[in-house]
Amino acid sequence: MIKVDNSKIDSTNFVGNVIDLGTTIPIDEFTTWMFPHPANPSSFKYPGNRLLKFSGTISDGEMWKPSPKTLDHNNDPCIMVIKRGNASGLTVGCLNTIRSFTRVYFKDQPSQMSKEVAVLPRNSKSGAFSRPGDSGSAVVDGKGRLAGLLTGGAGVTEVSDCTYLTSIDFILKRMLEHGLKANLYPSLG
Repeated sequence: MIKVDNSKIDSTNFVGNVIDLGTTIPIDEFTTWMFPHPANPSSFKYPGNRLLKFSGTISDGEMWKPSPKTLDHNNDPCIMVIKRGNASGLTVGCLNTIRSFTRVYFKDQPSQMSKEVAVLPRNSKSGAFSRPGDSGSAVVDGKGRLAGLLTGGAGVTEVSDCTYLTSIDFILKRMLEHGLKANLYPSLG
C-alpha cells in the first residue's frame, strides 16, 4: 500500500496504475498471444502509448467460470492475463479455474488462510509466467482489469510452470475486514 506524494508527482508525470507493454514484443505478436484460439473475438486494443491502464477488477466468479467466447489452444474457456515482473519482465499467461486454499499456522495464533488462483503459461512452449522475484506483481487481463497479485510459483519443469496469485476480491475483502479501503485507481487532487 502506498500514498501518492503530490509534491513529487503532478499532472504532467502521473499516469496512475498501468502496465508498460514495452517494445520487446511486436504489437501484432502480443495481440495474437492475448487470443490464442482463432475463433476468439479480437477485442484487445494495444494502447498507442504502450501503457495498459488498470480499469476494474475480475471477480472470483468470472475467474471460476470464464466466458465461453474466449478459448485457449485446447478449446477451454480462459482468461488471458499479463504481468510485468521484476525478474521475468512482461509475460502473458492463462488463468486456471482451479483454486487453492493456503493456510499458514503460527504458534498460539489463529491460522491464516488465503485463496490462490493458478496462472499457467500461455502455451507449452512459452516458458514460465513468473520467476522468483516477481512476487507482488499485478496481474491484469487485456482490458486492464486487475485479477490479483502474484504470490509465488510451484516450480518449473521443461514444459510447464504454475504460478499463483491471490485474487483481488480476496485481498480487498480482507483489507476491509481490517478497516482499510484500497484505491486501485488513484488520481491527483
